[in-house]
Amino acid sequence: MQSACEKAESRAAVLAKQVTNLESQLTEAQENIQEETRQKLAALSRQRQAEDEMANLKEQLEEEEESQKQLESKISSLTVQVCCITLLIALG
Repeated sequence: MQSACEKAESRAAVLAKQVTNLESQLTEAQENIQEETRQKLAALSRQRQAEDEMANLKEQLEEEEESQKQLESKISSLTVQVCCITLLIALG
């Protein structure tokens, strides 16, 4: 009878150790998930910042292209005026 009790106690000790190990693994897995979640949130934040920066740069580029078109139009107009003045001077 005592042998059965000793076996049961031994089995209980083994099971208790397994429970402790499983609890430790669970805690580690939860910590890993939390760290992974933090990393994902940080990556998403960096992605949003990059997208915002890209949108700002795109808007700036469009504004600069519009300014360039306006300057090219002014240059073209002034070139015509210079040609006309040069022609008037030559004819004059």
